[in-house]
Amino acid sequence: MTFLQELWFQIGASPAGALGVLIASVALYLVFTLILQLAGPRLSANPSMLSFAVMALLGSLVARAILGNTPTLVGGLIAVTTLLVMEYTIGRLRLGVDRVFSRRGPRPTVVMVHGHVLRWHLRHLGLREAQLLTLLRRGGVRHVQDTDLVILEPRGGLTVVRRGDTIDERLVQGVRGAGIIPRSLLS
Repeated sequence: MTFLQELWFQIGASPAGALGVLIASVALYLVFTLILQLAGPRLSANPSMLSFAVMALLGSLVARAILGNTPTLVGGLIAVTTLLVMEYTIGRLRLGVDRVFSRRGPRPTVVMVHGHVLRWHLRHLGLREAQLLTLLRRGGVRHVQDTDLVILEPRGGLTVVRRGDTIDERLVQGVRGAGIIPRSLLS
């Protein structure tokens, strides 16, 4: 084996290996995206050490599976390129689908009104009341009864309307549970 052949063996990929990386990249991107769509709001709202460890483990398993039996430079470049193209393509498709179906993935959700927790919305999001209370503390809320409206955003942040404040009606359009927001809180 010549030097160049040995070098190509270390950094290159056969046509079958390159096709394998491409197929694995597409399939695992779709699976991982589905997992994040289903579990994303719960994981980002109040990530526990266990959920962080599970996501790190999933990420490393996906990365290893994408690269195949022997990870190489060319295989890595194919994987990175495929994942970036998939992200761009899916993003463009989502924009088109959003225009047709007016759906944008996880939606902001009303989780508290006048200091009362809406447990059925928390259950829908896969959250517990204790997790919501932790988020409220982090957001500077010192008394639950001081909140007139709390909306959990898709990435885990909170929008808190404190007692005596109002929120522009346009800001709650598309929010899950907007119909139960009292008119007195809208401006």
